[in-house]
Amino acid sequence: MAPDLLLRAAHGSMAVCGAVSLVIVYLLYGAPEALVLPLSVTVAGHIALILFPAVFKLGYVLRLAALKQMGRPVD
Repeated sequence: MAPDLLLRAAHGSMAVCGAVSLVIVYLLYGAPEALVLPLSVTVAGHIALILFPAVFKLGYVLRLAALKQMGRPVD
């Protein structure tokens, strides 16, 4: 895969996973008491709270690989 395309894909996946993780955290822990979620939604949210940060980390590794292929500093 071309490094510039890989870098864009990595940044996109990191942005989406970060945003979705923040929404999940808000719904599970910061939402008003009036918003009572069913148990199945709560369980799915907690599972997603494990999966989305894992995908975020994979996006970060792809970002590092793309930067290295492009010869740019990896930080």
